[in-house]
Amino acid sequence: MPKYVFLFIDDERLGESHSSTATMDTYQAIGKWWEENSKNGYLKGGEELQPTRTATTIRKQNGKALVTDGPFLEAKESVGGFAVVEAKDLDDAIALAKTWPGGGVEVRPCVEHDEQPQHGEQNAQPQHA
Repeated sequence: MPKYVFLFIDDERLGESHSSTATMDTYQAIGKWWEENSKNGYLKGGEELQPTRTATTIRKQNGKALVTDGPFLEAKESVGGFAVVEAKDLDDAIALAKTWPGGGVEVRPCVEHDEQPQHGEQNAQPQHA
C-alpha cells in the first residue's frame, strides 16, 4: 500500500491564547485519534514536534554548513507534528486526514523508489548509462 506523510499544521500563538480546558479537550481527541488509527493499521509512525523556537537550521553557504538557531522560515503557521500513514490510495489518505481533530493537515505522498514511471513521469532515481 502507498505511504503518505501527514504534516500537522499549527499556529503556535493559538496555543498560548486557548483555555487549558480547550487545549486538554483537543489533546484528548488527538490521543484517541492516534490510538484508533494505530489499531486499524493506518499509522506507521509519527511524533509531535517541539515549538519552532527550539529549532536549529543548517544551510549550505559557499560550500560550508551554516548553523543558526530558529526555523528555516519565519511563518505564522508551522509543522507541529507528523504521521507516516499507509492508505490504499490518496482518496483514502485524504478521508483519514479529514478526521484529524487538531488544526490543518498537509498530505504528502512518499516516493516509492521501486515504482516504474507512469504517464511520462521521470523516475525519481538517477539513470546510469
